[in-house]
Amino acid sequence: MLSLIINNFFGAATSGALSEAGLEFLGLGDSTTVSWGTMLYWAQNNNVILTGQWALLLAPGLMVALLAVSMTFINFGVDRLSNPRLREGKA
Repeated sequence: MLSLIINNFFGAATSGALSEAGLEFLGLGDSTTVSWGTMLYWAQNNNVILTGQWALLLAPGLMVALLAVSMTFINFGVDRLSNPRLREGKA
């Protein structure tokens, strides 16, 4: 049962972080707070690709992607430890 609880927790945390960044990027959140989504929003509004300021777009985008991938890998690792069917070893 622990595997299901942890799986749901990490799934909800990942989707919550991605949802927050997505809503902030669309401009539907609080524009006075600093988040990766607002950084992406202002980078898109200031045309950083056209002006050659790639770091303003690359840094928050990469961090959002790395957060989602790391949470997914943690989820896989905990699932492998807590799920007896996925354990390797003596057969």
